[in-house]
Amino acid sequence: MRKKGLALLTAWLFMLCLSAGSLAAGVTLRTFTPFADVDFAAQSYMDLITAWETQTGNMVEDYSGLVDDMWMEQLKGMIASGEADIVVVPVGSGLTSSELLSVEELLAAAPDCGAHSLEAMAEADGAVLLTPVRFNWEALYVNTDVLTENGLTTPTTFEELLAVCTALSQKGITPIANALGDWAEIVLDCTALWGAEAGQYGQQASLDGASSVLAALVQAGAFGADPFAGTDADAQTAFLTGKAAMRFDSDGLSLMVPADRQNSVTVAQIAGTDGQPRTAIVGVPSFGLGITRACFEDDARREAALSLLSTMLSDQGMASLCTGAQGTLGQSIAGMTASATQCTGLLYDLNPDGFDSWAQSVLGSLKGL
Repeated sequence: MRKKGLALLTAWLFMLCLSAGSLAAGVTLRTFTPFADVDFAAQSYMDLITAWETQTGNMVEDYSGLVDDMWMEQLKGMIASGEADIVVVPVGSGLTSSELLSVEELLAAAPDCGAHSLEAMAEADGAVLLTPVRFNWEALYVNTDVLTENGLTTPTTFEELLAVCTALSQKGITPIANALGDWAEIVLDCTALWGAEAGQYGQQASLDGASSVLAALVQAGAFGADPFAGTDADAQTAFLTGKAAMRFDSDGLSLMVPADRQNSVTVAQIAGTDGQPRTAIVGVPSFGLGITRACFEDDARREAALSLLSTMLSDQGMASLCTGAQGTLGQSIAGMTASATQCTGLLYDLNPDGFDSWAQSVLGSLKGL
């Protein structure tokens, strides 16, 4: 079990100051999460549960740690003995509906707790037992200060994106910092989401749509005068230093944005070329949160667990647990993940045999524009 150090001592001293009646009313919950050690959310998680303990008079006995075989064995043993209460585990950990409450049951008991059911998180038997906490995702990042300095706003539609790219290109500013000749997979993934109707991701319509979207962006000067020049590492640096306005990248980029720029960066949610908003995330869920059935069947533990779960799934909680970014960037990531109704997966994973030839064909067609 991870010790909470100074945070635990602070909570303990606070509890000593409470009346004996309040102490008797407190509940101890046992939690298992990956938010420990080098995880970017470790301190945020400790701050969250310590504040919750102070507010409610309950306590958390925390077993957060490295998610390995030993940790999973301990977790499953404590679930089997009825001791574990709240868990945050990798999607596909093999837990069952006899061990965890389904998200449907959870929402029936607490409709406003912040949980939502995502089809991509279904277990082998079809049950959805975890509400998403983290994703491996890809999106369009925006340096909002670059746009503001040029009298522009963050685009929300593809037409607005084209207009922003055209305006910046005419001023000699790189609109989107990605080197198409070096590392274009994420660019292809994201444009496929916009290029066809929702639900068609990975189908031929979305592949054709990605080709059309990219052709329009290249013609607008979105990737600079020569989209195939330079390296993607240089393009990434241009974005991170505020020299370029936007960039397609993965969740990992959020950890690289300097602290003093995190209020000037956001992830944009762009509507499709059909004008309809997209609530799908390009990527896959990685971690989900659940309540054990033993906890839910215990009246006192259930009430406390629903309270802690709601705190973790609040806007502030998700902003601190689902991303290492702070400020505007962290809030935009939390908003994007919280509003997701599905995950698309990645084009390569959906069609590993055909991806390379399709990508080469698309990129090759852009060189003549």
